[in-house]
Amino acid sequence: MEYLKNLNIDKIRNAAEDALNQAKPKTEVEARVYEALSHKNWGTSSTLMNEISRDTFDFERYSTVMKIMWESLQNQRPAAWRVVFKGMTLLEHLVKNGSERCVDEARSHSHILRTLLNFNYYEGTTDRGIGVREKAKQLVELLGDDERIREERTKAKQLREKFGGNLGGVSSSGGGGGSSYAGYGNDDYNSYSGGGGGSSSGGGYGQSGIGSSSAGFSGRYSDTNNETSSSPVDDTTND
Repeated sequence: MEYLKNLNIDKIRNAAEDALNQAKPKTEVEARVYEALSHKNWGTSSTLMNEISRDTFDFERYSTVMKIMWESLQNQRPAAWRVVFKGMTLLEHLVKNGSERCVDEARSHSHILRTLLNFNYYEGTTDRGIGVREKAKQLVELLGDDERIREERTKAKQLREKFGGNLGGVSSSGGGGGSSYAGYGNDDYNSYSGGGGGSSSGGGYGQSGIGSSSAGFSGRYSDTNNETSSSPVDDTTND
């Protein structure tokens, strides 16, 4: 009976959190991320995660996306295991499809992922934490391998192009200023213009990111960069 009582309380709290997140004032970006990280008993659509990936190419939107996502992974009640799992699923999608800043930030927060390797939550005799632990393990392994990250980002780009989902890019003139964002090369979607409506030709992420077909430097996690540059990949951000 005590188990049933606690289970009902957990469900009520989960529903209340979803209702609060839906009711409070929010931007379009916040609404997308909260929708992706709900307690609802179904997964997040790839369409929604692709839209959030696009947001990470804008300076201000990037900060919003990552703030909410990390909150979903830290200090969560065990009963909020769905939110934790969805948060890691979104992070994995951003590592493969989003701005290269997502890769570096994920690595700098890898200690959070490692704590989830021991995540536990049972509903009766059902281990609800096993999916969280396995996803955390997969992410930690992915973030420790530069070559695999490049391969995954290349495959994700090919899939978007194959299915007509070659996402547009953000010009940094709308949020990140006119200078190049140090360390990320031409990491840019090539058509979406953010905020200020400037041209991507002068943007902070250049012209040939993962959503672009142009030649030249394409960032540290791009096959183009790997083939055209003779210098080794800087992996000092590895945890």
